[in-house]
Amino acid sequence: MALNPKAAGKGDSECAETGEPLSEGGEADKKSAATSATANQNGDQPGCRDGVMPEQEATERRRSVLADGRCSSSSPLSASRSSEELPRKNFQIPRKTRERKGLYQFLPPESREFEDLVKLISSFYLDASSRGTFSYCKARLIHNELLEKEFIEKRREMKQEGRAEQELAESYCFLFPDKSKLQWICEKGLSVGHCRITTLGNPSVGVYLSKYSDLLQINPFEVGSFGDMIIFKVMRGRIKHIHENMPKNAIESSPKFDCHLSKSANRVTSLLSYRAFELTQQYFFEFAFDEIKARPRHVCPYAVVSFQYKGKEVAASPMTAHRFNTISPEGSRGKSCYTVWSGPLVNKGQELFPVCLRSFSRPYLPFKL
Repeated sequence: MALNPKAAGKGDSECAETGEPLSEGGEADKKSAATSATANQNGDQPGCRDGVMPEQEATERRRSVLADGRCSSSSPLSASRSSEELPRKNFQIPRKTRERKGLYQFLPPESREFEDLVKLISSFYLDASSRGTFSYCKARLIHNELLEKEFIEKRREMKQEGRAEQELAESYCFLFPDKSKLQWICEKGLSVGHCRITTLGNPSVGVYLSKYSDLLQINPFEVGSFGDMIIFKVMRGRIKHIHENMPKNAIESSPKFDCHLSKSANRVTSLLSYRAFELTQQYFFEFAFDEIKARPRHVCPYAVVSFQYKGKEVAASPMTAHRFNTISPEGSRGKSCYTVWSGPLVNKGQELFPVCLRSFSRPYLPFKL
């Protein structure tokens, strides 16, 4: 069979670059295939380098190059290289709560957390007229991981015992401690023996907390008094109500109970009621295998708030004091008569004027602070 001269010429011209003659047994075909593979790896045309590429072949090659590019870009190695080459941007999911720094988280007065805390305090007033008599200027949340963990653990144990949801409900109580003990209580928790009240139980085996935020001590606050109040998160658990006729000896803590309350607590309706502070106290304790724990776990410090007592008269409508000089019937003796017209214990500068409308036959000297 005669060979096609055009096909032969084309084959010779394509293999002219190799410079090797055709051999028997298909060696030339193997060498040409190897040469074309090497050319493909180097990105060269397998045919004549100086020849013009047909349009169809060029289009197919462009498609293959694009396909190879997509495959290389989708490979993990190329993705890792591209990510290493591009500058990395640090992205952090924003937190809902503020950043915790140490034991305290200070709340700015204009923050929503501060307003919620003040609303919480005012919701535990015994006397509705206490609104406006206290000013709160500083607040900080307490973040004590150990005490919070023990509080949650105590709740889980009570739930495993089959306690009712009412016993597991969280509430709040208040304490007005000495300034020297504030930091210790926030760090270590409230331990037994912190007070001397014996109304509801022995203070050496339990802790006392105030039920109302405007009744923090036995005696009423004086105008201008200030201090720090600790808010506690508590679980009352199983409550035992104590009768108002208390014996002289302190009542011992009751096993299988978690809290003592007075039966007369609901009768206290005013800050000036008889034994209002003692009867509204709440007594917490915790048993551990017939022994009392030094710190009840269902009492956890929550926040510290600084306050100042302004007084009801000052908060409502302060009255001013007036003093008039008149001539007494004994004017011949040269004595002056002073009449004082004032509101209840009005603080005017550094002078306190009494609650009265009286006339004095001798010079009246106001009380000095």
